[in-house]
Amino acid sequence: MKLVLTLMPRDEADIVDAQIAYHLNAGVDFVIATDNESQDGTTEILRSYERDGHLHLIRECGEVQESGWRTRMARLAATDFGADWVIDSDVREFWWPRAESLKDVLVAIPGRYTVVQALVRHFVPRPDDGRPFAERMTARRSLRPAADEAREPLESALRPVFRADSRINVGPRGIASGGRRVPLRAWYPIEVLRFHIESAERTNLEGIVGDDALARALDDGALVVDTRLRDALRTLRISSPKEAGAPARQFSLPDDGKSRLVLRPPDVVDDAAYAVECAELGEVDITVLERQVQDLERRLAELESGFSQRLRRKLSRIAGRLGRRSR
Repeated sequence: MKLVLTLMPRDEADIVDAQIAYHLNAGVDFVIATDNESQDGTTEILRSYERDGHLHLIRECGEVQESGWRTRMARLAATDFGADWVIDSDVREFWWPRAESLKDVLVAIPGRYTVVQALVRHFVPRPDDGRPFAERMTARRSLRPAADEAREPLESALRPVFRADSRINVGPRGIASGGRRVPLRAWYPIEVLRFHIESAERTNLEGIVGDDALARALDDGALVVDTRLRDALRTLRISSPKEAGAPARQFSLPDDGKSRLVLRPPDVVDDAAYAVECAELGEVDITVLERQVQDLERRLAELESGFSQRLRRKLSRIAGRLGRRSR
């Protein structure tokens, strides 16, 4: 089985190395990346992975064509790189399997299912104190909201992993259409650890959680401590100094197929806690299904309208010919 990850980075040098290295250690075989005019060293990092045979780089200029570029990468994964499964990821997302690797999760999916849902875990932004993002961002939102808080927005609760298909179309947030789409529902064997890393240019500072607010949120259960990615990146970080002039690659990759990263399946206690959190969501993917039904109804209406118009034109031509013959 071959698993391909697709990315659309732009000026993400502070995280893209960690993102790619982590996934290559967690079961991803290959990465396809579309870089849109990065200026901060992101392109050089991507090229270094390409030179080592781990990545295919596409460079684009001008206005972002998100759906078109994501669709192109997903189709390339299927047609040119032999993918069986595709993860369409944001650079700030780390896909964490509830097993020993991402492949262990996906290889167990029965063949009739083509989409598996992953549960998103949102880590709150923290003040930039000079440490790497995963060192300072170790608190994430709980799926069990406090009494005075709203539930996690349904649109941001799930992300899909899908079987590779040359006919696929990929929209925002990885929502796929085209080909045969059969989702495996109400089972979330992968967690998406999403880090809200925002620079001063990208957000106002009100979204950053300070120490006092963090302590209160941890006390009332709105936030929980989660150090999984921090610990994983510590394991993969290269201790030797970088060579002069080399790209800022800071993490090790599997050596002869063996990774330094050890992902342990959850124990009974963790599984029980996870089940309780998932129960809070209910069938959160029902909104996606409803949208797909609405889209199908719209397309059927268009087809019916087109058929009616063609039928009327044909009947009109037949009536005209019969009228000419009768004269």
